[in-house]
Amino acid sequence: MNELEMLVEALGIQLEKERRSAVLAAFQPMAQEIAKLRSLDLTDVHPAVVFSPVPASQQG
Repeated sequence: MNELEMLVEALGIQLEKERRSAVLAAFQPMAQEIAKLRSLDLTDVHPAVVFSPVPASQQG
């Protein structure tokens, strides 16, 4: 069972075979980009935005 079939089953929806193929084709490029992001080693990369409750004027 592929990811789309598992998702369809988990959601309890009905998709015809033709529609499944169209949905899979539409989301394939996104899945490829997500796979690229997941493969990145971000161990030493901090988030672009870091929340600090201290006002900027009081930060050291």
